[in-house]
Amino acid sequence: IVDDIEGVRQHFAGDDQVIICGGSFGGFLAQHYAIKYAPNVSHLILRGTAPSHHHEAGAIKTLEARIHKVPSFSVDMLKNKVFGAYESDREFQLIYFAMMPLYKETFDPDAGLKSNLDGVYVAESHNDLYSEKEKYFDYTEQLSQITAKTLVVVGDKDWICPPENSKLIVERIPDAKLLLVEGANHAVHAEKPNVVLREIRKHLSI
Repeated sequence: IVDDIEGVRQHFAGDDQVIICGGSFGGFLAQHYAIKYAPNVSHLILRGTAPSHHHEAGAIKTLEARIHKVPSFSVDMLKNKVFGAYESDREFQLIYFAMMPLYKETFDPDAGLKSNLDGVYVAESHNDLYSEKEKYFDYTEQLSQITAKTLVVVGDKDWICPPENSKLIVERIPDAKLLLVEGANHAVHAEKPNVVLREIRKHLSI
């Protein structure tokens, strides 16, 4: 996938560097790209992500502590579906709706339902990304190869990519900066947009 991203960069930017921004699974890809194509990235922005698949253990532990928030979701669903494979697009959609209260500290069920109905859920794409070939990634020891000016943003309540993952990324990337946002979850950019956008503008000097 990162080779495809490089193809897009070449097409639109030519010899110019680009700004790469990725959150959650997109953050996995952003890290990989910034490692493999380091000279082509001027700035890297990561949101609620992790440097390896080991974040799954932390997510399971957090879910066990917050299971009361999602009565229609389970640890087995997280292990075998979210971190595994869905049987159908409909199963993907239903499970995502069941787990939605975990993503924001203040959850609006009506807005959540609308978002779920408006979304597009492709189980095949998810399953490819979490296949045995792809899911066991670990960039921890390669992060020092990233030369881009890096900002890592995470909510202090992030359940699926707990903050310790972002802290590890910042420790490994030279001169990286951490923005830990209080009272925000995995959707930190949606929950605290003013805080996040202010720091991104500062990071990009715009």
